[in-house]
Amino acid sequence: MTDRTDGGVDRYVVLGDVVDSREIADRDGFRETFTEARETVAARYESSFVAGPSVLKGIDELGAVLSSLDSLYDVAITLQNVLYPHAIRLAVASGEISVGETDAVAHMDGEAFHRATELLEAVERDGLRFGLDTDTHPLDTAVADEVNLLLSLRESWTDRQREVVTRYERAPTQRAVADELGISQQAVSNTLQSASWPLIETIEGRLRETLSAGWPAGAADSRDEEVRSA
Repeated sequence: MTDRTDGGVDRYVVLGDVVDSREIADRDGFRETFTEARETVAARYESSFVAGPSVLKGIDELGAVLSSLDSLYDVAITLQNVLYPHAIRLAVASGEISVGETDAVAHMDGEAFHRATELLEAVERDGLRFGLDTDTHPLDTAVADEVNLLLSLRESWTDRQREVVTRYERAPTQRAVADELGISQQAVSNTLQSASWPLIETIEGRLRETLSAGWPAGAADSRDEEVRSA
C-alpha cells in the first residue's frame, strides 16, 4: 500500500454527494434525512471511523476517514437505505492525509483527499455510484464494479421488496417477517426471490470477506519500484 500515515497506519478518505440534489424540493426535510444518515453510520460503525462522517458543503456532501475497508460496503448500503428514495455516490481513496488544527474532516487535506475528489468526479461522469482507488489495480476496479452492481440491484427494488428484505436482514426467519407484515411465509419467500436476495446475500458476504482480508501489502510499492528501476 502507498497510503502510510500516522506511523504506518492505513487511512481511507470517503467523499460522497447526493445524486441530483439540486432537484430536491423539500430542503429542510432532506437536511434532517441527511443528518440521520450520517448519525446512523457514525453510531453503527463508530470503531471504523478515524474522523467524520461530516457535512462538507451545503446539505448534500459528506466526508469521512476510515481506518480500514472492513465496514466500507455496510457504510455504503446504510447510507443508501436511510437516504432512500434519494441516492448517493461515493468515492474512496487512500494516500497521505494532512490534519489541520482539529481532527475535523473539513480541516483535513492531502493526497488522499485530492484523489478522492478526482475519483468522485469520475464516478459522476460515468453514471456510477461508487469508486475505489487504493493504488491496487485491477483489484480496485473489480471491487468497485461489484459494489456498483450490488447498489444498482438494491436501487431497482420496489418499495415492497425493500421492506421485506430490510426486515429479513434483521429477523431470524422468513416466518418472523411474515408475522410482522401479516402475510404468508410463502409471500415473503416469493418477494425475496423476486428481489434476487439469495444471490445478492451470497455476493455481499463474499465482498465483505474480500474487504476484511485487506489489500495485498506492498502491491503498489513493488510496482512503483519496478517503474523506478526500469
